[in-house]
Amino acid sequence: MIGGIEFGGTKCILAVANNPLEIIEKKIIPTRDPENTFWDIMSFFGKFKIDNLGIGVFGPIILDKESADFGLLVTESKKGWKGVNIVTNLSESLGVNISIDTDVNAAAIGEYYYGAGQLAKSMVYVTVGTGIGVGVLSNGKPHIGNFHLEVGHMQIPNLDQFHGICRNHGDCWEGLASGPSIEARWGQPGDKLPKSHEAWEKEAELLANGLINIISNHSPDKIILGGGVMNQKHLYPVIRSKVKKIWNGYTPLGSLAGLILEPGLGNDSGIIGSLSLISD
Repeated sequence: MIGGIEFGGTKCILAVANNPLEIIEKKIIPTRDPENTFWDIMSFFGKFKIDNLGIGVFGPIILDKESADFGLLVTESKKGWKGVNIVTNLSESLGVNISIDTDVNAAAIGEYYYGAGQLAKSMVYVTVGTGIGVGVLSNGKPHIGNFHLEVGHMQIPNLDQFHGICRNHGDCWEGLASGPSIEARWGQPGDKLPKSHEAWEKEAELLANGLINIISNHSPDKIILGGGVMNQKHLYPVIRSKVKKIWNGYTPLGSLAGLILEPGLGNDSGIIGSLSLISD
């Protein structure tokens, strides 16, 4: 039996499974302060005998296994969590072997093995929710340089000079196009806005500009767009149309419907991917 955690800034999804596609039990808990969140996690897994735990976690986090700080959150992207070591806390408390990656890399791996990213030599997973995260896979392996990627913090055009909500960079991609930025710009959360609202045209434009940067830098076979904001399914065709217009035929992109995709695993990309980290 294996365990998995999709460790997000707002909530954690916990699961035990026989394999990534055979989940025995799953539970959602809020991500509170570290002490209470770890207590909730230990209470759940304490009912099961697992030897290995796969974790996809928000960052920035040190993923170098040779580092004395392996598993350490280095920035306060979630208030109260800077300086918390995820690996140390959970390995000592649960007595299990831990495999860990960013939450978006885990989701990308889940989609690569079991979802819309199958057979893609070069694949990008973008999550648009509380923040914006990007995982880039080459033949199923995440690209990690000196540090893991933080593509959500790249700069994109900000023609109307919206101040942005990123605490570190203001009007980066995440600061302009994440779920909280929609609420800050329009005064209501996205799930309260009608499909006809002008917010969605703007959101599609912002997301398309970010995707153009990804296409320019990585030329992926597939781009999978997930996360809470992308539950607004009407966004997909508008984003594709704007990508086509902005790219302006510079290189062949093929079918935009085949390039920019919905997650094949729906909202389970992250937890299935976290479980997949154990055998990856």
